[in-house]
Amino acid sequence: MATFVCPKQHESSEPDYCSECGARIEGAAATPAAEPAAPAALPGNCPECGASRDQKDVVFCEICGYNFATGAPGEVPAMPLPATSAAAATPQAAATPQAAATPQAAATLQAAAPRKWAVELSVDSAMHEAGSPDPPAGFAASTVELKVGLNLIGRRSAARAIHPEIDLSHDTAVSHRHALIEVNAGGAAFLRDIGAANGTRLNGREIEQLKDHPLAAGDAITLGHWSRLVLKAVD
Repeated sequence: MATFVCPKQHESSEPDYCSECGARIEGAAATPAAEPAAPAALPGNCPECGASRDQKDVVFCEICGYNFATGAPGEVPAMPLPATSAAAATPQAAATPQAAATPQAAATLQAAAPRKWAVELSVDSAMHEAGSPDPPAGFAASTVELKVGLNLIGRRSAARAIHPEIDLSHDTAVSHRHALIEVNAGGAAFLRDIGAANGTRLNGREIEQLKDHPLAAGDAITLGHWSRLVLKAVD
């Protein structure tokens, strides 16, 4: 079976977008892949899976999740939450008498109480661009309930033991490890792009990578060719 090489030197089984990282392959039809070589922990490469590290300031390997800063393998760890969000979620804040002294303060505490979240997955044909494949015919929208902690958005890979909670395997422009939605113990939700090749948009705007962005009910996350996720509060 013919294979192709993406700009990041991954071998792809798909000719237009890399099956590993989702990067667009220019002139792929004329660029067959060379014989695979064993991954080597060369300077600038991931020491765990051998994937190329294109920029020295990239913290996590987008293929296996290796942390270049700490040397920790595996899943991307949680990042510290903003101090304001963490404070609102602590039992001590809820127990402070002064905090509940006004109706406004009581409403704030109620808003910070733990709640459950879900995302509705759908295909947005309006996102289709020239050169992109057509959206999958008959794709049915579905809902995924989020767990407390990290919820990986990406494409599954049995070979690399990547099994995202929010599986967008139908969209080849989504990286295997594309982004995270973190729900903390206080019920607050945050979106984090973990170095995806094609980026992530929140309510139509590209977000900064490796930074937590607070989420609210109704927020729309768009990524890949035409994937749309809408955050919903679960009663």
